Amino acid sequence: MKKMQKIRIRKSVRKTIFVLLLVSIVVAMVTLYDSFNSENKKKFVNENIYEYTNKYLYSYDVSMLENGYVTEKNIGDKNVYITNLMDVANINMTYLYNANQVSDISYSYKIVGNLESVYVKDGEEQRVFKNTEVLVENKDFTVNSKDIEISESFELNIKDKIQMIKNFQQEVGMQVDTTYTVVLEVMSKTNIMGQEVLNVYSPNLVFEIGPKTTKLKTTTEESSKPQIITKKSQTVDQLSEVKRTVATIVLIIAIILILVLKIKTVDNNVIKNEYKIELNRILKECEEKIVEVNDKIDTDRQNLIDVIDFNEVIKLSEELSKPILYWNNENLEESWFCVIGDKILYRYILKR
Repeated sequence: MKKMQKIRIRKSVRKTIFVLLLVSIVVAMVTLYDSFNSENKKKFVNENIYEYTNKYLYSYDVSMLENGYVTEKNIGDKNVYITNLMDVANINMTYLYNANQVSDISYSYKIVGNLESVYVKDGEEQRVFKNTEVLVENKDFTVNSKDIEISESFELNIKDKIQMIKNFQQEVGMQVDTTYTVVLEVMSKTNIMGQEVLNVYSPNLVFEIGPKTTKLKTTTEESSKPQIITKKSQTVDQLSEVKRTVATIVLIIAIILILVLKIKTVDNNVIKNEYKIELNRILKECEEKIVEVNDKIDTDRQNLIDVIDFNEVIKLSEELSKPILYWNNENLEESWFCVIGDKILYRYILKR
């Protein structure tokens, strides 16, 4: 069986290729180490996962007691009223919740009223009276949406509150500053990417009840500014990913090429001589007839005939229908070409 011949490459070129491939392997391994090391040092950044806004709207009108001065029965959205003429306040409180994505939202709300009086002594306020009542009972809801809307309209008997304060001042003989605060208490919660989003919002409408006049206002700040929910996440280094991919490919290719270079090639002496030239000519011209063997051909068991012309070997091969066995000693630069006949070994020796 014919032995596969190795590709001969000039020694300096083969050595240079080996060095370049080894350098490529080292660079690829360093790059891989750096990329995996940077993976462990990824920074955490706050990623916006949810946004929502709370919006509060309110309106009211006040029914006035019959009197000879104010002819209007109901006066709406007026900041200041005469305290002793106020009867019932008709109030509407509206709450709007808007998010940037749909989710399951659980929410509840109620409306409470707080009557509170303070006594001012030496410039310091001291609370002396407080009464809390539920104006709208608690309500619970669950929706799959990004919006919530709450709208409640109700009557508030402000006359009774004013009378309660008058009775208190007469009984204790103390002049006090009084407010009645209507509070819409809203609580909602949802879950975004495994993180609970809890929202507590309590807009109000305040009656500042004075001995002569009552002023209505809200202490709820502008609430349309978005509330942003964040979650810590690792940064993705795209450049590191590319480096790791390229380095892996280079490493695999370099290792394969080194193995191919090691197995499939040999150094070639670039110094030309007659032996090499003749050997190459013979191997090329008689490629179909020649079979290379690894071990030196045994000449002890057969009659040996040395021929002086390689053409004789070709003729013998054709006449006997036998292959030409080829054995080479690269160190001594000596090659044997043999044809085995009937107990006769015909040998041609080519050497430097």
